[in-house]
Amino acid sequence: MANSTFSKIVKSLWVLVAFIPFLNGLGFAYIGAKEFKREWIIEGLIYEIPWFFTFVFINNEGIADIWIGLGLLLMLICIVRTFIVYFQHKDILIDDDEESQIDIDKSFSSFWVIFSFIIFLNGIGLIIVGLKRNMKRWVFEGIIFEFLWLLCFITASSSDMVFNFFLAVALAGMVLSIVKTFMIYFEEEKMDTANYASKPIVETPADTKPKAVNNTGNEYANSEIIPQFRAYNTKITGLKDTFNQKEENITNLINQRFNDGELSYDRFMTVINSCHKIFYHHADSALSIIGLASEYSERLDEAVKEKIGILESINDEMNNLIEELIIHDGDEGSEEELDELFGNMDDLINSVKDYK
Repeated sequence: MANSTFSKIVKSLWVLVAFIPFLNGLGFAYIGAKEFKREWIIEGLIYEIPWFFTFVFINNEGIADIWIGLGLLLMLICIVRTFIVYFQHKDILIDDDEESQIDIDKSFSSFWVIFSFIIFLNGIGLIIVGLKRNMKRWVFEGIIFEFLWLLCFITASSSDMVFNFFLAVALAGMVLSIVKTFMIYFEEEKMDTANYASKPIVETPADTKPKAVNNTGNEYANSEIIPQFRAYNTKITGLKDTFNQKEENITNLINQRFNDGELSYDRFMTVINSCHKIFYHHADSALSIIGLASEYSERLDEAVKEKIGILESINDEMNNLIEELIIHDGDEGSEEELDELFGNMDDLINSVKDYK
């Protein structure tokens, strides 16, 4: 389904948050939670650190000014980084394909998210969704965020330094609760998307054609998988389809550019075969985890996410290899870029080579 102009605008509003003092890191944290990019979440929280210490030393003008200056500097960096990430990943961040279409009932069942933006009540939403999903950890986290505000009220009559410290801690907790809220929200969204997308599929002869390596026997129907992991099944299937297409494109390009037996041909095919073996090892491993899990476990959840991250990294490097093959013309500059690309792919392969 194509993106409408309005849809693109709405999905890009997180960029504007970078221009809001004291909150500029939340846009990064939000998009990190949405795309399950832990490094973006951490980066967003780092941008919020100076504002935290600004509240801590609010009564010490000299120290507070230093933190404000650092906060403004990081805010500038945050703005630049926001636009870099947006334009580098725009196709993904504003994607509006069928997998992102959620049942209308989802909108009405997600009002708990609003609580995270309400001061003094930002932990209530986590308590609500924790009780709804029977997740005691989420309930406990919501209680902790509310307890921080209780400490502020308890220390209100204490010295300004003590009160400001607990106020800063409570505000930092509110930032964390917002990030956590969106992480849970998008986790729920992916679960509901998987349910929405799990419709009977009529296979064509092309779909049933056997594949010697790829047909591993680890495919599971969504109905056989616990609800929390169904979205991962859909995700991995999509990544496998993407990898297969990239692998086919690369193989065709290699056959067009090089002759069998040439050093470059053998070098390319060695890398492709290694990527194929590692990709399907981790894909099959992830599918086995989600297919055999009888109940939700955070440990299993993290293991599947880690393997999905590996699959995404391999697909990214395959895409880089396709681009390099397209522009490669044998001159000295392209050869150096090709060597660098092979080095990056070797590093990737070596970093995830735990299939033995």
